[in-house]
Amino acid sequence: MLWKSEEVLFDGDAYFHSLFSEWNRAEHTIDFENYIFDDSEIGAEVVRELKRAHERGVRVRVIVDGLGASGWWQTKGLELERAGIEVRVYHPVILNLIWRRLMIDLGFIKPDRKPRRSLVLRRLNRRNHRKVSIIDGKVAYVGSINVADCHLKRIVGEHSWRDTAVKLEGAGINELSAAFDHTWIRSESASHPGRRKIRFTFRRVKAPLSDAVSLNYTTKRRKLSRLSFVSRLTSAKERIWISNAYLAPPSNIRRRLTKAAKRGVDVRVLVPQRSDVWFMPFIARAYYRPLLKAGVHIYEYTPRFLHAKSLIVDNEVILGTSNLNRRSFLHD
Repeated sequence: MLWKSEEVLFDGDAYFHSLFSEWNRAEHTIDFENYIFDDSEIGAEVVRELKRAHERGVRVRVIVDGLGASGWWQTKGLELERAGIEVRVYHPVILNLIWRRLMIDLGFIKPDRKPRRSLVLRRLNRRNHRKVSIIDGKVAYVGSINVADCHLKRIVGEHSWRDTAVKLEGAGINELSAAFDHTWIRSESASHPGRRKIRFTFRRVKAPLSDAVSLNYTTKRRKLSRLSFVSRLTSAKERIWISNAYLAPPSNIRRRLTKAAKRGVDVRVLVPQRSDVWFMPFIARAYYRPLLKAGVHIYEYTPRFLHAKSLIVDNEVILGTSNLNRRSFLHD
């Protein structure tokens, strides 16, 4: 068994209710990593719960993305730091830092070691898309739910986003913790962004590879993650059921899906009819024709925006935050 226990949560209301309950039981540590952190009603609730845990003597660490949480980390992030909570920002977008990287790209500044690719694009394009919380190194939450009001029915009503998350206990949490630490040492303090020296080589945090968690924070792990995904599609015998918010699969994924459908596998793809990104439905529909022609069944979810990311291959279930597009496979 990969996990000691698993509890699937199907919307933001259930997710935050369960998460807050677990935070209230925390004794030693809370690690919280999120792509989007809005200064909103649920954002205020999250801040309040983290402060309560800190006041009980729990060590609280928070990582947010410099672009996804832009505006929050410069205000509420600093407020949390002043309260004694550790807050770090992954790749903050800072104009003078971007300018320096542009000067290196153009050759006006000569670093000790020349980068192999554009530092500006690398800084802007690499985002931390995770939504993870680890409590006492024993319990973890993983899924597609940001700190944003749009995920909660009790705040925005029937138009709340449809999401999926999972509460986990088991050995795989060690890998999630290692991934969090890896991002932590590569992120910057909310109160002193841009002061880290530009680094071109990275010390890797070693963690055992297993099927419990698919991680992509190194080049090797990204490659293994892609190969594992393709291998699952290739070896599927009965079904491939995909739920994803942003359908723009790379060519090798499209080929595996069409081949699976042609050999009799029940291939179904569920996408939202409406999106938070206005042009995404048009992009997704551009991929429909070859998939439908091969026998793939495509469904558009109509009640509200479908933001969940899940994959079922035969009797195996994978839940996470990765979209079915090149960005998730290569950059996030």
